[in-house]
Amino acid sequence: MQKLAGGPEGSSRRRPVAAAVAGRVRAWLIWWALLMALWIIADDSVATDELLAGAGAAALAALLAEGVGHQAATRPWLRRAWLGAALRLPVDVARDSGVVFIALWHRLVHGEAPSSAFLELPARFGPQTNEGAARRALLVAGRSLAPNRLALGLDGQRNVMVVHQLVAEREGETD
Repeated sequence: MQKLAGGPEGSSRRRPVAAAVAGRVRAWLIWWALLMALWIIADDSVATDELLAGAGAAALAALLAEGVGHQAATRPWLRRAWLGAALRLPVDVARDSGVVFIALWHRLVHGEAPSSAFLELPARFGPQTNEGAARRALLVAGRSLAPNRLALGLDGQRNVMVVHQLVAEREGETD
């Protein structure tokens, strides 16, 4: 066994390498658990063959996500406080789905095309850090999840998010 340079026995560079490998394995496991949960939710089946297919797909996707994160030298930094905003997403999706389906009904039955709009919503751009980048990505994804809105981008100088609204809100309605 070859000893690495850098000090007495036991203080070699193997510890930092082992810690880096352990961190990457931990990141892969977290990705795998999240992606497997997503598979179960999307597939809506707990049959053994479906779970095995999901486990394989989640393992490959987790490997890609961890590999890309490692190559980009970034890690998603999430705060628990951000999860509070995620709790209103199902309500937003349900409300916006209703708005879009009503507009579709009016279009099919009455031939009325809905008016759309571009909005500028206040949004803190945040710092140029990994945590700030993760926050901005989640902010854009969260605003684009509901079917009536699509976040087009963030303006860091004016602290606004530009959003396209498929069916414009009526006067007096607020978000």
